Amino acid sequence: MLSLSKNKWFWFSFLLALVISSNFLIYRLESLGPLPTGIALGSLFDFVITIPLLVYLFIIRKRYSLKYILPVMIAGYGAAVLIIPHGLLSAYSFVKYILLAGEVAFFLVELYVVFMLFATFPRIIKSYRKNESEIPTFIYRMKQASEQHLKPSRVQDIFFSDMTMFYYSLFSWQKKPMSPDERMYTYHKKTGTITLYVMLIHALVLESIGFHFLLHSWNPIVSIIALVLNVYTLLFFIAEIQAIRHCPIMITDRHLYLQVGIIKQLIVPLENVKSIHYYDGPEKLTKDQERHIFDAVVADFFKEKPTFEVEFYHPIEARFMYGFKKKVTKAHLRLDESQKFYNTLTARINEFDAQ
Repeated sequence: MLSLSKNKWFWFSFLLALVISSNFLIYRLESLGPLPTGIALGSLFDFVITIPLLVYLFIIRKRYSLKYILPVMIAGYGAAVLIIPHGLLSAYSFVKYILLAGEVAFFLVELYVVFMLFATFPRIIKSYRKNESEIPTFIYRMKQASEQHLKPSRVQDIFFSDMTMFYYSLFSWQKKPMSPDERMYTYHKKTGTITLYVMLIHALVLESIGFHFLLHSWNPIVSIIALVLNVYTLLFFIAEIQAIRHCPIMITDRHLYLQVGIIKQLIVPLENVKSIHYYDGPEKLTKDQERHIFDAVVADFFKEKPTFEVEFYHPIEARFMYGFKKKVTKAHLRLDESQKFYNTLTARINEFDAQ
């Protein structure tokens, strides 16, 4: 997940604002005229090279793939078109064709990945039905089946994130949530998280109806786009409710599975669990502290302190929707049967320590 220090955010915002505002003022202040003939080329360099370079240095480097630079360059060119007078920009129209060619090439590569994904999908479904995972939930079984046939990619992560959302929002209603036992522990029954999401759904539906007719009278295309986004958000809220109900926290013979709705997931080998103890830290964590913690406490009307803090010997990769990841060294938990969970996990840790 994207996590920058306040200092880096300040310098990134400052430099970005400096580049954009200086270029904007050059073409708007009469005292700076007449402008030299090559000024538009300098502005294009700022928007197509300098700004993407800032994004790479402050945001993308060591976090995301270099391929995300291309959309930033295209967005920079779009900003340049809005700021640079057309008469000065027309001499450099070839720049947009270069960027367009790069975007087409990038799109074709992504299209090939999507094609391979759909071509492999029947085999994935077959593996999903055959595999008997130690965790019987849809999310884990589908992840296990997809990894047998596909190499990891961001397109694959986005596809399966959306498929998970559609499954839980539309097709999970006939299944009953798993009953809690010595392996499975619910984490939502003593919270207001389900009520919170129901209220958000209610507000979203009312807002969508009124806002759609208002936008439609102004611009039908914008109203349709807003409606599609609202429907997508509605399905997300429903899927989150169902995934919270159907995906309890689980302890198996070798792993601790932390699945919080459809948003985030952490699989912890029990031999990597250093300790579990009652949490006595601050209610509000700093950004630096949050960066290394997997927060498995569900959303509520008021943020509750976690009951437990589970500490690991080595950092573990937590997974989030759409392929985002981060390394964590601790997990914060709040469960309905906290003491039972504590006893079970402590016993499992002691078993591995004794080996």
